[in-house]
Amino acid sequence: MANPQIVYGTSTLSFLRPPRRVPAYDYAAVRHDNIASSGVRESIVERIDQFLELEMEWVAIGADVAAWSAFMLYALAGGAFQYYPDSSQSAYTNYWLEDTNWRAAWKAAGQYAFKMKFRQVVT
Repeated sequence: MANPQIVYGTSTLSFLRPPRRVPAYDYAAVRHDNIASSGVRESIVERIDQFLELEMEWVAIGADVAAWSAFMLYALAGGAFQYYPDSSQSAYTNYWLEDTNWRAAWKAAGQYAFKMKFRQVVT
């Protein structure tokens, strides 16, 4: 299995290292519940959102973190992108960045770490 990649605009961000601690599923329902005096529950579901949260624990100084910065500037502005969990395969999912800020924090000499949360685009 190859590392993931992100395609955005006319650019491609290839992961040099795989993300860590990626959950299998992350759902959030927008639902309204009403409990009648008899105890019967009525639920109205507006939608169920699907998310992808990634933790990049080791991103190197130089070209690697610069490539992430370019992508984050695009994504923070609201641009949609394609996430390929395995860059050697053709399967991808369209996402938006859920976060509204980004910080590549110091991890070790020449290394940075950060987390991101993506919201699946529903068309």
